[in-house]
Amino acid sequence: MSILILSASDIDKLLSQGDLKVANQIVDLMETTFGKYTQGQKDAQKALEAQSPQRISVSTETHKVLFMPSRLEQTTSIKIVSVPTKDGLSGLPATILVIDEKTGGVQAVMNADSLTAVRTAAGSGVATHYYANPEAKNLVVFGAGAQGRSHVDMMIAVRPTIQKIAIWNRGEKRRLQLIETLKKAYPDRTFVSANEQLQQQVEEADIICTCTNSTEPVLFGKWLKPGVHLNCVGSYRMDMHEVDADTIKRAELIAVDSVEACGHEAGELVKSSKPQDWIEMGNINTNAEKDSNKITLFKSVGISVQDSAISGLMVERAKQEKLGNNVPF
Repeated sequence: MSILILSASDIDKLLSQGDLKVANQIVDLMETTFGKYTQGQKDAQKALEAQSPQRISVSTETHKVLFMPSRLEQTTSIKIVSVPTKDGLSGLPATILVIDEKTGGVQAVMNADSLTAVRTAAGSGVATHYYANPEAKNLVVFGAGAQGRSHVDMMIAVRPTIQKIAIWNRGEKRRLQLIETLKKAYPDRTFVSANEQLQQQVEEADIICTCTNSTEPVLFGKWLKPGVHLNCVGSYRMDMHEVDADTIKRAELIAVDSVEACGHEAGELVKSSKPQDWIEMGNINTNAEKDSNKITLFKSVGISVQDSAISGLMVERAKQEKLGNNVPF
């Protein structure tokens, strides 16, 4: 028996960030995943195809370690993420273990630092595909971390009409570094800092992505123009609020990855709207026409079946491209 080990470098090669074909493949995968998840909530016979148990955690002196098992069709996995609990610590070390379908043993172990950001951004890509202006030109992204970068990639993949991308981040160094990285990746597009004229940048935006861990609003509803689409993915606790109440109340359509999960973790939505007014992405009407003046909002706190979806894809692609190391076990 051997285990496939996929390093951070291997995963980066497989993800090919900036490759629009790969990005759209992952977006399509997340659309299927949302559909399977929602079907599993409604149909007992479908429940085995998309299993997403509640995560459990263990506290250490420096981290809260989260364990998130899931199963999507033929892929069973568990993601382990360590969330820093002490000042001065940064990063979210993450690992995914994939189970061999036949033997029940571990088939693969992969570095998942980038995978969470990419699968989350791909989920936003699904919502953007259906709700954003087909001719969207201006994008504003709040946050210059991995989520911010991944959202830029996915937004350009599903809306290649985007020409100007404004990045907001409290820390100047990280903001400017991301802008320079993106300029090299997309030399035919304009990248600017949004901090200096944030209100103006938001007022012009066709698509806005909030990817911060802020507990106080960084986006205000009074700035939003008719027809803008929002992807809000940064907050994951009841005390976290990236956007203000007015933003939620102005949204005429609120889509979520999971009504149940958002009801427990999406502080902004719970405070300013009701779960019966949310629609799961797995239930969206894909044939509905978007009202060009309607403000739409997608809220994601992440569902673990997304991890099984993308880790299964990584194992498949690694075999095709002969990446990773097979270690006897």
